[in-house]
Order: sequence, then C-alpha cells, then structure tokens
Amino acid sequence: MKLSLLANIASGLNQKRHPQGTVYYLQARDFIKSDLLDINLKPSIVNNSKLETHYLQKGDVLVLSKGHHDFNAFLYNEDKFPAVASSIFLVLKDIDIKVLPEYLVWYINLELTQQQLVSSSRGSALPSINKKILSELEVPVPELQIQQNIVALSKLKEEETKLIERINKLKSRALEINLIERINN
Repeated sequence: MKLSLLANIASGLNQKRHPQGTVYYLQARDFIKSDLLDINLKPSIVNNSKLETHYLQKGDVLVLSKGHHDFNAFLYNEDKFPAVASSIFLVLKDIDIKVLPEYLVWYINLELTQQQLVSSSRGSALPSINKKILSELEVPVPELQIQQNIVALSKLKEEETKLIERINKLKSRALEINLIERINN
C-alpha cells in the first residue's frame, strides 16, 4: 500500500536557534538510535503560536529527506516535548491504526527500501527525496501481530549485535593483557 494512504506526510521546519529556546528542534544527529533521543539535548528554538501546529506527537515518524547516508527513519517517543522536526526531515503523522509506527521505521530502514529511496532521489551534490517520492513508497501491511513480531525480532537482533561487539572488545582486551604479560615476563 502506498505510504500516502497510511500516513499524512509533512515537511520539517527551518527555524533559527535561540539560547533561550523552549522548543526542541530535532536534527538527525539528535537521535542515538532510531527511537532514542540524546538525553543531553536542550530546547533551542523560541515558541510561537505557529509552531504548535507542527509539534511532534508520540508515534510520529521522521524520515531524513536529504543527505549522503541514506534516508533513515526515526521514531518520536515524546521523550523531549514540545519538539518540532527540522527541515532535513519529512514527518509521517496521523499514522493509520493498522500500521505500527515502529514497523514503519523498521521497513523504511531496510536496506532494500533504502536502495529504492536512493535510486528515486534527486540531486547529485546533496541527494534528496520529497513528499511525492516518499508518498509513492509501497509498504506491505501485514496484520498487527506480525508487525509486532517483526519489531520484536528486529530489537533482539540489535541486542545480539551489541552483545557480539561487546564480547569481541572483551576478547581483544583479554588478548592484549595476556600478550603484554608474556612480553613483560
């Protein structure tokens, strides 16, 4: 099903930063993971009545629309509020109840989906996608239980990858210590 039938697609905003800001202005670098914002993030734009209609809501999906490193999706969990998306994002709002926002993030971040978006992008100096390109993206919509299972499996795979990396670091450290002890004896 076309993404435009599953969610409204809005553009992020271009705002000036201000040291006394009270609204979070989200950039790609503010996300530590696809669903986690930097805890040290501070509000950086001044609130006004026009911004309120652009406030992100829990479950909104932010999709990078510009850049050389794919068009990754991020889930807004309302851990920093009020917040708006910067102009580098397209925002999926009012997502259909038959689709989990976490599933959309997973699907958009798939390598095959990213390849499709990259091949549809415009510009060579700074590749970008627009609302039209994103709205045409075909998203399979299995039943909710299957979506939940996919999201759970994806999270388990992320945890496995982290554990493997940690084990490899510990093995390397143990080897280094062992070799240094042999050199010193």
